[in-house]
Amino acid sequence: MDTVLFSASPLKAFTGLLFLIALLFLLGLLNAFAAIFPDSRRKKTRARVGTGIVGFILLLTGTAITITTYNSYLSGDKTVQVRVVEKREVTRNCNGRICTDYVVETTDGDKYFVFGLEKDIWGVIETNAYYRFTYYPVRPLLADYLQENEPQDLYETTGSITRIQIANCP
Repeated sequence: MDTVLFSASPLKAFTGLLFLIALLFLLGLLNAFAAIFPDSRRKKTRARVGTGIVGFILLLTGTAITITTYNSYLSGDKTVQVRVVEKREVTRNCNGRICTDYVVETTDGDKYFVFGLEKDIWGVIETNAYYRFTYYPVRPLLADYLQENEPQDLYETTGSITRIQIANCP
């Protein structure tokens, strides 16, 4: 029997995106409301139009993220059995402070998959060991319309992880 290292419901896997969508809609609606019903201190038309445009852009972005998240959820989860090739602790600049991402590069023999993990799960993962990852693949907004019948790439985009299990060697 395979040992489960991580398990999450689809709701938990998409929680971050759901909060982002709610925030974008809230900010967009507040900006639109401020542009339509200005207070007495803000009478400049340019400022109202700019605020309205920013609100519209936020609402449009929230709508696009909602559609892509819904498409990812509808496409269903995918399970792959992979071997961990490399573990990396990636640091980057986040608006003046340093952010750290914990990623593992894996392969199933044909394709490479890169999974972003939490620090505690990343610490348990071992290089050259086999794992079974269940995740929701990312479905871009216009993926069906923009991609032609090309051969599969070497890397597959991974999305929200719902389960990680230790797997037996093939």
